Amino acid sequence: MDDLVAQVPEGMITSYGAVAKALGDIVASRFVGKVMSENDDIVRVPCRRVVQSDGHLGGFTAGGGVLAKKKALIKEGIEIEGDKIVDFERRLFTDFKTSYPLRTFRNIQRKDSMKLRLRDDFRENDAIAGADIAYIGDEAFGSLVTFGSEGLRKMEVVRVKARVRFPYIPTYLTFREAPIIEKLIEKAGQKPLLVYDGNGIIHPLGFGIASHIGVMLDLPTIGVAKKLLCGTVSGKGAMKKVIVGGKLAGYAATGKEWSSPVYISPGHRISSKSSLKILRPYWKYRLPEPVRLAHIEAEKSRREAQ
Repeated sequence: MDDLVAQVPEGMITSYGAVAKALGDIVASRFVGKVMSENDDIVRVPCRRVVQSDGHLGGFTAGGGVLAKKKALIKEGIEIEGDKIVDFERRLFTDFKTSYPLRTFRNIQRKDSMKLRLRDDFRENDAIAGADIAYIGDEAFGSLVTFGSEGLRKMEVVRVKARVRFPYIPTYLTFREAPIIEKLIEKAGQKPLLVYDGNGIIHPLGFGIASHIGVMLDLPTIGVAKKLLCGTVSGKGAMKKVIVGGKLAGYAATGKEWSSPVYISPGHRISSKSSLKILRPYWKYRLPEPVRLAHIEAEKSRREAQ
């Protein structure tokens, strides 16, 4: 991304959204802003020339803050009134030389989604495991909590620490987290039925992170999410159906001790009904125990590192 910003000539500006589009997807705009805020090579990478999409200057973390950004741009011939670029459209640079790298990852998602299977393809005596990841910057602290097939007793906790190579960009989270989950499963020495903190098929693409991790690692997976990304909730009682595109995609589950639902959906190699059936015995709190305990263990690792 630095190479993109380096292309913006003196006397021109670009926007966080324009750089994100040059990466291949507008959803990367916040990521662009984050990287610019951490830029320490203002000569080669003129982050002062990156502004908001409405022409406002936006932030600047280098010495002197936004005022320094304004003075530097005026010196380069950019006219500014208040904190907004004058004649923004004429000054906007978008002619980037780029390979649109995010498009490669989106194409991988599309190809992988064709491998999705929503029929039961697991053994009833498979271990059930929850996984979660906590972060300090780009350092990941992953945990895998496994339950025995003969009961609900926690059997094993596996932890790993690793540096992630893929940035946090919405809808591309699998590429950041799947390598950590793979390390956890390798360390555990078995392939469980994985319960993951994220959506399965209750997703605008019908292919959330729980589904994608299942396909990438060839695991039966169930998604447990705290937000409804799409679809409508139908029915009454503690287990309501979530309908997406006229079809059952999962369930909105509530309990006596909490009012906000969690959304259960199949990830891969499992059906909607089996997803709910498997998780029913694990409900003590809002989140089923595999996910809840994995989150606790991941946060414990993060706190110990701090």
